Amino acid sequence: MRLQVLVVGLCASALASGCGLVFGISPGEYDPDPFGLGGGAGGAGGGAGGAGGAGAPDAGDEPPPCTALLDDLEDGDGAILLCEGRVGSWYTYNDGTRSGTQTPLPGRPFVPVSPGHGSSKHAAHVAGSGFITRGAGMGFDLNLAPGGAKLSYDASAYAGLTFWAKAAAPTHIYVNFPDRNTDREGGVCEGSGCGDHFGEGLDLTTEWAQYTVMFSILSTDGWGVPAPAAFDAAHVYSVEFHTAKSTVFDMFVDDIAFVP
Repeated sequence: MRLQVLVVGLCASALASGCGLVFGISPGEYDPDPFGLGGGAGGAGGGAGGAGGAGAPDAGDEPPPCTALLDDLEDGDGAILLCEGRVGSWYTYNDGTRSGTQTPLPGRPFVPVSPGHGSSKHAAHVAGSGFITRGAGMGFDLNLAPGGAKLSYDASAYAGLTFWAKAAAPTHIYVNFPDRNTDREGGVCEGSGCGDHFGEGLDLTTEWAQYTVMFSILSTDGWGVPAPAAFDAAHVYSVEFHTAKSTVFDMFVDDIAFVP
């Protein structure tokens, strides 16, 4: 249920569908065992990628104060809204099944599609099928250092996450929040014990609807080592929208914001 996986290798061809996770601008990760069935075993390596390039602000620039809104996609790029202490970019990922297909592919530019929710011009979108071991999805990092290294973000002032979403067909997804205890970058979990992220499952319909996930109800599958006692909202790395293995998916997400 908790998603994120590490890159197991670069593709022989950047154009190959379902070629596996490849390096890109965003160092997102993918949960090696969304249901906790395999004891947390998964690949090892670097991060996924494919966001439209948030990057760090130029030296001397003063980013605006942060609000609860993370991204409304209206700027049409793959970066979340830049504010003080928050800079990140969107990416896609998959489990590396060679026969799988995904749009956009990991490592390729993440470009919002039109239209979005309501009067919105753009939304985040990912589609694909054929990923038979761990599934696939999209997400964004919350705090990237110059050069692309992942840093944690302090979301403790917020109570949860809200967003609008729909799918081409009814689809069950998982919304996950890698934190200091479950993300390899946090230095707390070890090896295959990393990746059992806090999250919650949701059912998307074919119509735009608003979904809210409160931090207080998040849980892991229980296979992480060491097993975290609670979600660490003060040290969050990413937000991800994931589909399970063997799922045909075609989903849209818009107007993502923290719940005050």
